[in-house]
Amino acid sequence: MIGSLRFFLLAVATILGGTLIALVAPLKWIPATEGVAFRTASRIAGVWAGVIRTLMKTTRTHFQIEHPEIDPKGTYLVIANHRSWIDILVVMMTLGPNTTLPRFFMKWELIYVPVIGLCAWILDFPIMRRYSAEFLKDHPELKNRDFDYAQRVLRRHPDESCVVVNYAEGTRFSDEKRQLNRSPYRHLLKPKVGGPQLALDCLRDRLDGIIDMTIAYPGGDLSVWNLMHNRVPHVIVETQMITLPEHLQKRPETLQELKAFRAWMNDLWDAKDRRLDRLLTDTPAGDHTLS
Repeated sequence: MIGSLRFFLLAVATILGGTLIALVAPLKWIPATEGVAFRTASRIAGVWAGVIRTLMKTTRTHFQIEHPEIDPKGTYLVIANHRSWIDILVVMMTLGPNTTLPRFFMKWELIYVPVIGLCAWILDFPIMRRYSAEFLKDHPELKNRDFDYAQRVLRRHPDESCVVVNYAEGTRFSDEKRQLNRSPYRHLLKPKVGGPQLALDCLRDRLDGIIDMTIAYPGGDLSVWNLMHNRVPHVIVETQMITLPEHLQKRPETLQELKAFRAWMNDLWDAKDRRLDRLLTDTPAGDHTLS
């Protein structure tokens, strides 16, 4: 009963917040008021995020979170593993109540989801299309479309704080996907380098730091519904500030530079997989009582 009430309140908060953000959408079309639309939508989204954090704290889930020491007005890139839609809520909880609503790299298909798609557009999320190699052969003019769009949205409002989250695996992890992906890791898919490279190129002139975030759910059946119903016993988040090597602090232009960046990402993923192995092994699932 209580879990269903939590889920209902989450849904109401999301619909209400999305509706309020949608009301400022017309201002985004007018160059003179675009900044007002973005700032107003960001404030509304921040209130929504506060409600979500409060709801999560009322569950019986044990949250073991390392909060990164960041400037709430700064600009950061978060590189994280991806297991569930819950990750979005967990990232907001990890960053804390004083930070801006993070902007997530999104698949283009989600633009058609009611509320979510419109809010993502108003809040300047980098929304990415995925073209096959065969399609790009016939339409080479679209090769840089994602890059150009992300450049535009992430470089808007340079005086506003900005936290960009990239799930480098490109999709949610599952054992089936791991096998299809031929991943060398136990708990991760192979990382894609395009997203992190794109984000770094867009933000490097004002980037205050890169946060490596590792999210683990020992013994949980992952869904937002189950989280609200106390069926996710543990959420563990470890964070660390990492530094991009100096020779990678520019847009890769040669094959050698691309390989060097990929090697850096693979090393990061090797360490993350070992960290997940420890977190998932050392934390017992435990008994959990439903409400």
